Amino acid sequence: MNILLINGSLRGAAGNSGAVASRAAQLLVNELQQQAGLLTLTDPMPTIREVYELLVVSDAFLVVTGVYWNNWSSPLQRFVEVMTAFENTPAFFGKPVACAVTMDSVGGIEVAARLQAVFGGLGCWSPPCSTVVLSRTGQEAMAASAGANDDPNEDVWRLDDMHIVLTNLVTAAAMPRNNWLAWPHMELIIPDGPWPSSGPLDMGTPKFLP
Repeated sequence: MNILLINGSLRGAAGNSGAVASRAAQLLVNELQQQAGLLTLTDPMPTIREVYELLVVSDAFLVVTGVYWNNWSSPLQRFVEVMTAFENTPAFFGKPVACAVTMDSVGGIEVAARLQAVFGGLGCWSPPCSTVVLSRTGQEAMAASAGANDDPNEDVWRLDDMHIVLTNLVTAAAMPRNNWLAWPHMELIIPDGPWPSSGPLDMGTPKFLP
C-alpha cells in the first residue's frame, strides 16, 4: 500500500507534528513494509494538478496537525479548501483516513473529530482506532508516574500508539473501494496552475447573494 502522510503543522518538519510524521514513516516502511509518501504543507507545494495526482496514487492518508486555538493549522485549512474540487473523485473516494493531533493540553480530540468529518465529506472513511491525540500534559503525566504500581496513566495516548493507528489504516487500505456509492454532488473543475498558498480562492461554487 502507498500511504500518504499529510503534515499540516505550522512548523513543518521541525515541530511535534513533524516528529509524528517522521515516526509514522519509519513504522510504515520498517515494520509494516508499506510505502510512505510525505506532503509537508509548509514546504513549497507542487502544482494543483501534481497534488491531485499524488492523492490519486495514494491508498490511504494520515493527517497530522497541531492545535491552534481549537483548530487545525492555516496550511491545513488552505489544503482542505483547495481539496474542495476533489470531492468524491479518485483522489479521495473510498480511501481510509487516520488522524494524529498534537496539542499542549486541550482541544485535540475535537480537532481530530472535525478532521475525520471533513475528510469523510471529501469521500474518505475512518477505520476503527484511527485517531491518536498526543499532548504535552499527557507526556508529562506519563513520565511522572512511570514505573508506579497500577499506573493511572497507562492508557494515556503515546507515540507508540501510532503502530495501532497505522496497522488499522494499512488493513483498511487493502479493502476494495469499488463497492461504495457517492451521493449526488456538484462536480467542480480541477484547477491547473501553481498552488494557491495565499490570496483569494474561487473554486467555482455558486454565488447566491447579490
